[in-house]
Amino acid sequence: MADDFHELYELAADLTGAGDKIGPFVKKAVEVTARHMRDDWRQGAEVGAGDGFSSDYASSIFYDMKYEAGSIGAEIGPELGRPGGSAGFLEEAPGGVLASPQHAGRDAVRANEDDFVRGLEIAQFDAMRKVVGG
Repeated sequence: MADDFHELYELAADLTGAGDKIGPFVKKAVEVTARHMRDDWRQGAEVGAGDGFSSDYASSIFYDMKYEAGSIGAEIGPELGRPGGSAGFLEEAPGGVLASPQHAGRDAVRANEDDFVRGLEIAQFDAMRKVVGG
């Protein structure tokens, strides 16, 4: 075996550079998961009975992408300025409001957790492939 580690050093340099390339892939993973969570939350938040703000609750659920201090995230939930947005209390309603708890937000998080982790793994792989594979 030769003592030439040139290719190994080159690979190490390429992998070190992957950190700079991963941002767009992570953004995609976060946004796809946020969209799926929004859709699942909306589906679980459909109120079978009621009128006014509670019947509009599901359609008030949106997501916003957040970019702060080198991080990428998403905020998902009802928007208070939209019709039905103030019905978010139904998520944990103890039944005293003539409604059982919805838990649609919690259920959406649980339903998408594994997919989010898989999306981040794919993002990492794609960034490394871009750097190493050219």
